Amino acid sequence: MSFSTYNPRRLSLFDRSKPLAVALIALLSGLALTAYIADVEADQMLQRQRDEVAAHVGVVRARLESEINSAAHLSLGLVSYVAANPTITADAFNRVSERMLAYGRHVRSIALAPDNVLRFVNPLAGNEAALGLRYLDHPAQRDAVLKMMESRRFVLAGPLDLVQGGVGLINRFPIYLPAADGHPERYWGLASIVLRFDSLLKASGLLDTDPNVRYGLRGRDGMGANGEVIHGEPAIFNLDPVKVDVVLPDNARWQLAAVPVGGWRGALQDTRVISIWMAGSLVSVAIAGLLGLGQLQIRRIRLRDADLSLAASVIHSSNEAIVVTDEGDRIVSVNPAFLKLTGQTREAVLGKLASTVVSTPYDAASHASFVQGIDAGGGWSGELDDRRADGETYPKRLSIYPVGGQGGDVHYVHSFSDISERKAAERKIHHLAHHDALTGLPNRLNLQGRMEQAMAEARRHGTLIAVMMIDMDHFKDINDTLGHHVGDALLVDVAQRLLCCVRLSDVVARLGGDEFVVLVTDMASTLTAAAVAEKIVSALSAPYQVEAYRLHSTPSVGIGVFPNDGSSVDTLLRNVDTAMYHAKAAGRNNYQFFDQSMSANASERLALQGSLHHAIESRQFVLHYQPQIEVASGRLVGVEALVRWQHPARGLVPPNSFIQIAEESDLIIKLGEWILQEACWQLSRWKDHGLMLRVSVNLSARQLRSKNLLHQVEDTLMRHDLRPGELELEITESVAMDNPDATLRMLGQLRELGVELAIDDFGTGYSSLSHLKLMPLQRLKIDRSFVKDIESDPDDAAICAATISLAHNLGLSVVAEGVETNAQLAFLGNLGCECVQGYLFSKPLPAAEFEAWAAQRAAAQSSLAS
Repeated sequence: MSFSTYNPRRLSLFDRSKPLAVALIALLSGLALTAYIADVEADQMLQRQRDEVAAHVGVVRARLESEINSAAHLSLGLVSYVAANPTITADAFNRVSERMLAYGRHVRSIALAPDNVLRFVNPLAGNEAALGLRYLDHPAQRDAVLKMMESRRFVLAGPLDLVQGGVGLINRFPIYLPAADGHPERYWGLASIVLRFDSLLKASGLLDTDPNVRYGLRGRDGMGANGEVIHGEPAIFNLDPVKVDVVLPDNARWQLAAVPVGGWRGALQDTRVISIWMAGSLVSVAIAGLLGLGQLQIRRIRLRDADLSLAASVIHSSNEAIVVTDEGDRIVSVNPAFLKLTGQTREAVLGKLASTVVSTPYDAASHASFVQGIDAGGGWSGELDDRRADGETYPKRLSIYPVGGQGGDVHYVHSFSDISERKAAERKIHHLAHHDALTGLPNRLNLQGRMEQAMAEARRHGTLIAVMMIDMDHFKDINDTLGHHVGDALLVDVAQRLLCCVRLSDVVARLGGDEFVVLVTDMASTLTAAAVAEKIVSALSAPYQVEAYRLHSTPSVGIGVFPNDGSSVDTLLRNVDTAMYHAKAAGRNNYQFFDQSMSANASERLALQGSLHHAIESRQFVLHYQPQIEVASGRLVGVEALVRWQHPARGLVPPNSFIQIAEESDLIIKLGEWILQEACWQLSRWKDHGLMLRVSVNLSARQLRSKNLLHQVEDTLMRHDLRPGELELEITESVAMDNPDATLRMLGQLRELGVELAIDDFGTGYSSLSHLKLMPLQRLKIDRSFVKDIESDPDDAAICAATISLAHNLGLSVVAEGVETNAQLAFLGNLGCECVQGYLFSKPLPAAEFEAWAAQRAAAQSSLAS
């Protein structure tokens, strides 16, 4: 092998260019120093300008803060007066407000709004039309008033154009009456004070012409830098102005900005900066010339006297193992990396055939033809397995290429490295791409390939395959209540149980979440699928022990059979998914085979689900109200609010067609919130017309678990001014027992708000009396299924009698649903049932029809009494 050598009589490019480089570096350094000094002077000049402007801005800000804060704090006297005298009269208001108008030179008008209705204003002239304004009914006022009530703090609005003329600031102050005589603190209303904006600006000096400074002010509605410009030119804020915050009451803010009248003076407009540049440039040129001449005088030629063997250095220091062979494939050189990688010694390999020492793409017999190909093509590369000196195998990436030598000799360089880590990473990536990270089961992509392969085998041999989709019932409740780590552990246990239920030739996969798929191959009939499904239902229904928790979750299994239920993977999975949802609808903890009727039902369900989203947004729902009658007196005592969907195309959709769909998603939360608000609003309206009732509203399981439920109910009671006992919330027996400890806490908090509570559909679930007796209930409702045949079926009669006796022993009153005959009414009355509802009295009615029914019934009872 030969390597190029360096000619010592040649002058290097560095030596030839060094004098010029030194002169250039000196020149650039001098100019850089000059630029730095000039820049420092320019910064100081600009800072002096900004300090002058800041001094002007500070005076204006101080005046503006003083004027508006004194005007606002003067208004706090009115707030304190009303808090001490909540029954303030017009005369008292006029006396207090006249004094404020006299002392507050910027105050234009003062108003009071008890219960957010404008009742008092001074001066009255020009403001008569504002009297009686209901802030919460006025879109332009509602958000600001609600913000004030929520924060319990002062709210600033404006400046804005006033109806009476001019521009004003509106300050609103919430008024809360302190707790006294056992009554809690309560909201009284608000005080509103209008300030003259131009008067404030004039008092602060902003309207005076300043020959040195231009001002801009922004922060409409107290939003500071985020608010609109309220005085001056908006362009000022884009001219790098001096900016300060004007702090208003309760942390509302304006931003005041100022720039010089002629703009900021630039560096090239300052004679001192220009002088620095001229002097520095001349000095830099002189020094650079002197240094360049000096380098020309002292330069001497430096010669290189050593040959550099670059190729040998590279080979020795390379991290890759390198073997150099001659034309006969004998090893002539190896590097340290080769010795380290293979565990061989230099003495043991030198002179040996390379094909006998390391793995090569040729053997001794084929070496000649191989090197001919390399000489023609310039090299070879590929992957091979090799073996170390201790017998351990490893994969390697090998490159072989020829290099020319002295006298025309050719040598061959074998360069290779251990790629074990890369291969392991590739295997891991492939596994992750085709398997579920949590359970290690095949994922959806892997399953699709397995299903396609199984379908091809079934077509060839005329056999059947079954696909089962398994969804764990109520798994979300476990995840939400105990945390994802518990849910993950349960899913791992589910995967292991599924593997124990099938043969090695079958496939168990996880699609995601709590959904699993089992692929059963090579079936002669569907009986095999049914047997496997029964085994799966039994295995997955057994209790799970995760950490300290004993958990219960049952499977819902949908089954589809190829080729009858789908000839492609997508079709078969879609139909199996439909069958699984039918298993859930059938009560869960069971399996269902797919049939074509399910597909039609699924399409109908999907259409309803899509419409349901739009229906909630566009308010297509209405409430019907079914009367509740006191048995002893026949008096109307309450109503149960029942939702109906007024579909624009389908007409009136009954709740059993859409409530379950809403329950399976978070749509039930939005729908339940609307039902609660609508029912309480209607009750408030009836109270205003003298109709005193109790309204009952049903709560779903998702609503009961919602963290926002308590705040939502409290806000609804306050908004519609409902007294304790006027709102009743109903939960079903199964919902109450789903998580009894959490339910008990939530019901206790609802009861503290004055809400009455009832257990609905009692007898259809599996109650724990130990929990039931601890719940703060007022009523128990007997399901209509027990009332239907009460006068003819001894079992129903016994159940009703036992239920009423149990309720009375627990201190609860009883409401019986589905009363349709006088015989049922009389039977229930003899058992001591306090209240009934059903078609004997009325079906659920829209609000207007219920009002007419109630009026007619009241008139009939009045005539009977007379």
